[in-house]
Amino acid sequence: NMCRSLMGAPLTTLLVLVLCALPVSCDSGFACGVPSACIGGLKSITPWLSRASLLRLRGAGDSDAKAAADAEKEQGNVAYKKKDFSTALQHYEKASELDPTSMVYHNNIAAAHFGSKEFTKCLDACNKALEVGKANRADFKDLARAYARKGNALTKLGKLPEAIKEYQNSLVEHKDPAVDLKRREATRMLEKMEAEAYLDPAKGEEARQLGNSLFKEGKWVDAIKAYTEGVRRDPKNHLLYSNRAQTYIKVMDFGSALKDCDTCIELQPSFPRAYARKANVQVLCKQLHKAKETVEKGLQACPGDAELLQVKNKVQAGIMGVGLSQEEREMRAQEAMKDPTVVAMMQDPVMREVLNDMQNDPAAAQKHMMNEGIREKVEMLMAAGIIQMR
Repeated sequence: NMCRSLMGAPLTTLLVLVLCALPVSCDSGFACGVPSACIGGLKSITPWLSRASLLRLRGAGDSDAKAAADAEKEQGNVAYKKKDFSTALQHYEKASELDPTSMVYHNNIAAAHFGSKEFTKCLDACNKALEVGKANRADFKDLARAYARKGNALTKLGKLPEAIKEYQNSLVEHKDPAVDLKRREATRMLEKMEAEAYLDPAKGEEARQLGNSLFKEGKWVDAIKAYTEGVRRDPKNHLLYSNRAQTYIKVMDFGSALKDCDTCIELQPSFPRAYARKANVQVLCKQLHKAKETVEKGLQACPGDAELLQVKNKVQAGIMGVGLSQEEREMRAQEAMKDPTVVAMMQDPVMREVLNDMQNDPAAAQKHMMNEGIREKVEMLMAAGIIQMR
């Protein structure tokens, strides 16, 4: 009879009646099998009763609270877009009171504090959002958003190591390219700060002197390490780059040597040894046309420098092919064809005509050589070994 009378009853009513008819242990310690008025006894009900069931029992009206919370959030969003952060904060806080199980509103609170430049309060709100979110199994994107905002606040507070960690936590939850960009920017900022904090010109000079001593002993690798430490201590000291370039030459690392020579010239354009060393590397790389150009630039910056004049003679002898076999001449020409500038010259229709006239019409070739621009290109091709004099 009872079953027939309850056929039309709501599911919640049926659930309450069934649960209350089960043996429960109330606060008094007695067990009974009759409907209990002590809802607190449900706390220790048999293990199969899920937390969700309890929430349903006391959740009548939850949907209304959720709707009210969302309404407050929308009002907060309107104020937030107007940069009225204090008003937005009031609505977000009201929303979190109406629905304390959602981390979204706490994320909104954090955003309002961030907009007001209250970064410490923003961190507190983010931590609360994460606490609520993890307890209620929030969406991973909401968790990622809270971690990312923590990273933003920590960056504003100048706590870059902690900010980078929070960005990484965010990326674990959700791979967002914008967050990854912020992580990389924070990393660069941190590296720059650490490098600036490490600067000490006096210790940089000590490292250079140590490198010089190691160089004289033939300890090239150790010398490079010493010069590199000096560069970290004093990156504006052009002598460190010049000395390290010479050491790179000793270990046949010509690419690094050229790079250091270029840096040295950039820091001190009137330092002739940097040009001389760069030209020597280019000779070793069979790039005589580039070595010729380097020497010319060096002599313009440092007219009459003895070391540069010596290198100039060496380069000219190489261009003339003094002591070179035919095979070595061909290898030099092949190396030159790796240079985009040389390739562009060879593909230039005007230069093709000039080269053809040099082979078949000497008079026309002499006329071409009166043009300064063409003459410079021909000289470069001769230096590169493309044009060979016999």
